[in-house]
Order: sequence, then structure tokens, then C-alpha cells
Amino acid sequence: MVCANCGDPLDVAYDLGELKKTLQEEANTTVTDSFLKQWESILPIDRPELIERVSLGEPQTQLVKSATIGAELGVDDLRFKLEMGPTMSLKDRGTCLCALKALELGYDTLCVASSGNNAASVAAYAAKAGLNAIVFIQKDTSPAKVFKCLVYGARVVRVDGDMSVASALCGEMLKRHRWMHAGGPNPYRIAAKRTAVYEIVRQLGNQAPDVIFIPCGGAAGMVAAFNGLSELVVMGLLPALPKLVGVQLAACDPITRAFDEGRENVTPVEKKPSFSDALMNNSPYWGKRALIAARETGGFFLSASDKEVADAIRLLGSQEGLFTEPAGAVSVAGLKKAVAEGRLLCRRKRD
Repeated sequence: MVCANCGDPLDVAYDLGELKKTLQEEANTTVTDSFLKQWESILPIDRPELIERVSLGEPQTQLVKSATIGAELGVDDLRFKLEMGPTMSLKDRGTCLCALKALELGYDTLCVASSGNNAASVAAYAAKAGLNAIVFIQKDTSPAKVFKCLVYGARVVRVDGDMSVASALCGEMLKRHRWMHAGGPNPYRIAAKRTAVYEIVRQLGNQAPDVIFIPCGGAAGMVAAFNGLSELVVMGLLPALPKLVGVQLAACDPITRAFDEGRENVTPVEKKPSFSDALMNNSPYWGKRALIAARETGGFFLSASDKEVADAIRLLGSQEGLFTEPAGAVSVAGLKKAVAEGRLLCRRKRD
């Protein structure tokens, strides 16, 4: 789903006047409902009766206040967004809307190129919606994630290469078949993922954080956060954009390199060995827009080593009671690094 003229990704357009009116007049449903139901009025859903057909019960995710890490780092109010859906990953927020739109638009197959988590999410939601799922995964995807895809009934194509190879093969097959791409350029995925920042603002009493640290592989989450927060600012519901900081694994950090070198475009890099199979996207589709998001909010990109991420996993577990995979802990590793380098300034303390 890209522009036929320039090749750039498409966006979902909203009437922000109507959106603001809806947000001010309409109370959310209970947080136990699917987020599709909670945020139905601000999502591009034409047939809400299909929500039950695709939903796996993806509720609002928790925003947990830090017990000790924030104080140790000198951050007055550190909170963790536990962005975990029914398939145990953050991908579900975007995938469930893709599955719904596939039904609305008459597709019978969802496909994606993935390092693992998105493949499992697409497979699960396709199964619930009665759609076929075809997932293209890179060579070093963990056996556990491959197994999840197979259990969900997906057709798994494991390529002898990295994400750029998997993405190229997926793109070629999309030219030959009428499948819905549930990753990369799908604008509905971004539209759904942006609701995470709407939730954060509401959970903070209609305030934005000073800074948000976001794990970045393909960088869809960074772009979605920027889109959602920008909407809130344009509508006058937030005074200013918070800083957005993207954190990558040092083993595969093409966006960080582009940011540090002052480039507008992101070029593929050669991946190095890592104990993580997630975030290892050496050719991120949303890299260019992620650079814009960081720069326009006064944020930045940085990378964390495997050791720094492993330390963050242990720290989150032993001091916060949170068990995370590397793709989640990388944001805390990035926070620690930013504080140590003097790159983080927080402005206010919350109640």
C-alpha cells in the first residue's frame, strides 16, 4: 500500500475536528474490551460488527511506575508501557486491525516478512479471522517463534538470508497474488499502533511524558507514536510533542547510524551476531520517517550492545518484577546509556 506515483507509504487521513469532538464527548469503554472496541471511534473501521470475528481480547496495556530504576537513574517518574498482546508481543495492536481490514476489503490471505514476533501475530489473527497466513521469516528466527507460527496454521517460508531478503521475497509474491501485507507499508497497522500513545496520555491524566524511549527494528512503532502524538497536538489536546528516542541493537542499527551521520535516508547494514532475533531488521521500511520523528521532536537515536541489553533484562527482573525479551529491554538499556551520556533532561515530576 504505497503511492503509485512516488512510492512512499500511504497514511490514513482523519478529520481532526471530528476526532477531537469524539475524544472530548465520548467516554471509553471498559479496559477489559478489545482495544479495537475501546478506540473504535478513532480507527478506520467501516464494519464494527467484524471486531468480534478478529479479536483475541487485546486489552489496554498497563503503564507501570518504576519501583527503583527511575530513582537510581535520577528520573523522577519513570514508567514502563507493558505493550504485550495475546500472542505475547507488541505486534498484536497493529495486526488485529489489519485482519479486520482484510475482511472488509475482501482479502483471503495475510502475509508478512518478519524476524519472528510479527509472523506469529499475523498467523494467530489470520487463524481467528478465518484467513490464510503466509509468513516469510529470516534465517536466524528462533525455533520457538517458528513453532508458534506453525501451531497457528501459517504457511512458513524460511529464507536463506536476513530481513532484506525476506522482505524482497514477500514483495515479489505480493506482485503475483492478491494478499494483504500485514507489515511494512500497511497504513492500517500504523493507525492501530498509534493508539498506544493515546492510551499513555490518558493513563497519565491527559498529559504527555517528557520523553518516550521506543525499541526500533522496522521502526513502525516510532512512526505510529509520532503520528498519534502529532494529532493530539494539532487538536490542541497536548501543548507540545514529547521527545521520541529510538533505541536499536548495536548488532543491527541502520537508523542510529543514519541519525548520527546526519543522513535523511537509511541504508542497509551488515548484521552482526546477537543473542536477540528480534529488532534485527537491517533494511527498516519506516526508517526515513523514524528519523523525521526523532528530529522533529528534539529526540535522537542510539544503540545498545548485547551486554547492555542483558544487564537491562536482569535489572528489570530483579528490581521491577518485569520479565522482558531483549526487544523490550533494549529501551531501558538505551535509557541508562542516555542518562550516562548526559543526553536526557526531564522537566517535571508527576504525582
